[in-house]
Amino acid sequence: MAFDLTIKYAGEGGEGVISAGDFTMRAASNLGYEVVTFKSFPAEIKGGYALSQVRMSDEKILSQGDGFNILVAFNGEAYEVNKPLLKKGTVLIWDGPEGGDFEPDIEELEANGIFVYAVPMSKIAKEDVGAYITKNVVAMAATFELFGFPIEVLKEEITKKFSKKGEDVVNLNFKAVEAGVNYVKENIKKIDPYKVPGPLPKKDVIILEGNEAIALGAAAAGVQVFAAYPITPATTVGNYLSPIILKTGGFVYQSEDEISSMAAIIGASFAGAKSMTATSGPGLSLMQELIDLASMTELPVVVVDVQRAGPSTGMPTKHEQADLFAAALGGHGDDQRVVIAPKNVEENFYLTIEAFNLSEKYQLPVIMLTDGSLSLRAEAIPTPDIKKIKENLIERPVVRKEEVKPEELDNLFRYAITESGISPVFVPTISPKPYTATGLEHAENSRPRTTPKERTIMMDKRFRKIKNIEEENPHLIEWDLGDLQEGDKADIAVVAWGLTASITQEAVKRLREKGYKIAALYPKLLYPVPKNALEKLASMADQVLVPEASYLGHFARFIKMFTNIPQEKIVQYNIYRGEPFIPAEIEEKILELVGQKASA
Repeated sequence: MAFDLTIKYAGEGGEGVISAGDFTMRAASNLGYEVVTFKSFPAEIKGGYALSQVRMSDEKILSQGDGFNILVAFNGEAYEVNKPLLKKGTVLIWDGPEGGDFEPDIEELEANGIFVYAVPMSKIAKEDVGAYITKNVVAMAATFELFGFPIEVLKEEITKKFSKKGEDVVNLNFKAVEAGVNYVKENIKKIDPYKVPGPLPKKDVIILEGNEAIALGAAAAGVQVFAAYPITPATTVGNYLSPIILKTGGFVYQSEDEISSMAAIIGASFAGAKSMTATSGPGLSLMQELIDLASMTELPVVVVDVQRAGPSTGMPTKHEQADLFAAALGGHGDDQRVVIAPKNVEENFYLTIEAFNLSEKYQLPVIMLTDGSLSLRAEAIPTPDIKKIKENLIERPVVRKEEVKPEELDNLFRYAITESGISPVFVPTISPKPYTATGLEHAENSRPRTTPKERTIMMDKRFRKIKNIEEENPHLIEWDLGDLQEGDKADIAVVAWGLTASITQEAVKRLREKGYKIAALYPKLLYPVPKNALEKLASMADQVLVPEASYLGHFARFIKMFTNIPQEKIVQYNIYRGEPFIPAEIEEKILELVGQKASA
């Protein structure tokens, strides 16, 4: 049986709850385990309920899981919020028996099969360590000692984190580690079954958060200009990217608003540079007119939208996937854009590279949708092969002065009508002819034109570029058929995108192990809608379940709009609570739709 353990730290924002999860995640990864984190905190700078959950396993992890095995409650609010989630076999470590702000009903908990340990982390930090700020380190150390983590691994991570702050800071945290460990050794008798088995063989991995993976993906793709206005939860894309891009001779611009940041990257693209911005829903709304300008001028740009719960300011730090309508259809008129979405941290890295490739290939804006939970999620991913990535980059086919003979100039146009719809690329000072890039409709030579004939020709040309995008990019359609063969009938079909796809993937895996036949599709290409793949999937089952973290279920409605799948086959399953699905919810929904199998 695989080792699979989830530890949840919960408490007040500012108490080091998030840091505790980060330290635990890195320690588990250093021991060779697969790791996935889930974090949540309020929009306030300090205070309010926060959590950091770390799932670790000796096998590949697809999602944050259904819950936790171990809860470390820093305060009474954390206990009250999570009390309904404490089930038989789970562990509660609480801030007691003295010094904390609450006391759980231990007899009731133990009667329900819950293991309870009192660790006075506040008291130890204040009195034994002499620094309340080390409460989270005391809690971590006690947790590590209880469940068999090598303490030296924690000390190594503390050294890495605090060595720049000086030896005194490192030693203070070491003192907190010793205090937490000693308390457990001297006062607690272990009664639960959980224990980390021990170190596994080292893997060639790097630990990345979602937004960090986007920044590294952009750097690997060769981004030269990044412009953005700070907005939660997208700001850290720029924070991670700025020092990298500056070292490679690139340019970073913190603009006065999202409109100017979009204008800046369009201008940079006109000058021949790969350019990108990162924003969230409110910023995407402001950018729409300029995204249309990139479409009309056929300039490659990448826009990352780290979705949050809206509308308006909504819940800035919470999860949702309700920007698909805005990303795909938010412009005025009939524009051309591509929308893609990754399902995990590793895909955040590779799909950012893909966003640049698609943008350069089709000469248009590409919008990549991630979300608040995925922005903070951390995973240990296989170290990317940068050399291989560089070999597969699509670079802009710029027409250069030295490549053109004088007699060819008269028939060389920036917006030349071609069979593919993709025209020669001009860059000022590099290409042989100047051209105008404005929002006005234009002729092949870029001069403004509004005749019915030329308007029709140019619209057809621009849409011809993306007419076959699904067939030309099969790697953007992820099939998950299990043992099903072409022509087989499934019990149900499932379509999921973004972070919900990784969670759905785990639910599907569990049900297949119980004997269910499930056909699943996890499209990374969302718009233009991959009609052929969706219709093929729907032909395999009588029902198509589409789970989405939005009230309206945007992609389910796209399926109804853009495919010939009978609407009665499509089953929407929507949540909009500011948190992602858990696998058990999707598993239960599938069972509700197909019925329990005798073999299950």
